[in-house]
Amino acid sequence: MRLIPVLLAASVSAGALLFTAPAGATAKAMTEPTAEELRAAPIAEEAEVEVKLALLRYSNGLTVEFNDSRPSGDVGIVQTADIGRAGLFARDHGDSFLETYLKITPVSVAVPQRLVEAHGSEPLPAELERRTITKEPVEADGLAAPAVPTMSGAVNCNKTYYPWYHWRDVGHPGMLPRDSYSSSYGGRYVHADSWLINCLSAGNPPEIAARHRFFYFNNVLSKWVEQSDTLVHPGQEQHIEKGIVNRYRRIIQDDSWGSDPDCTSCMYTREGRFHD
Repeated sequence: MRLIPVLLAASVSAGALLFTAPAGATAKAMTEPTAEELRAAPIAEEAEVEVKLALLRYSNGLTVEFNDSRPSGDVGIVQTADIGRAGLFARDHGDSFLETYLKITPVSVAVPQRLVEAHGSEPLPAELERRTITKEPVEADGLAAPAVPTMSGAVNCNKTYYPWYHWRDVGHPGMLPRDSYSSSYGGRYVHADSWLINCLSAGNPPEIAARHRFFYFNNVLSKWVEQSDTLVHPGQEQHIEKGIVNRYRRIIQDDSWGSDPDCTSCMYTREGRFHD
């Protein structure tokens, strides 16, 4: 994960995400943008800070990270698995990030307070009464594989990860980047999902990587603000879900070889979607 230090200009509380317009902000900056304005809007020079809430490493090689983008307050989860060794798990539809965390960790592992705050207005899970809640980053190694359903099917470049998706591109040489806007699929959404599998086998140079980038539209700035920038190395698949707030969202999926068609073995498959 890339961490870009910036001065935090807003704080995130348990029930509210507050953004203060700068002095002199125009009325236009606060109006609802059109689809054309969203596509024409630039990317802000400064990215958000992506704060690691928990890093969980499992004995089968699966790695799961929970994070918090600040100051926007969008919580996220990143699953990374070595192909042929571990499988990505399927989050139950409707589960909060807190509920997922409780399902995939033993009682001995502390729970990040931010996940409790982000749970929303629904009653807190009874399981939480047995757990330690902490403001500190959580790190746990050697965990037993989580007893939750994994995505079925052989993992390869023809695999489909999501039961439904807004777009899917099977890997082929020279595949151009995909720049996907939630406005193309209905407008604002609470969540953005991206799944990538690097078709090269493990052992190839790690710099031959596929890449996810997540953004949300900041109405005050009239710009896209980057929340996350993550790589998928040879022999890996990765799923990222970001968001707890209804926003205009954007995902860019590209590669590190510049879509060079002469790199015939450099391929990755991608899927993505926006949802509530």
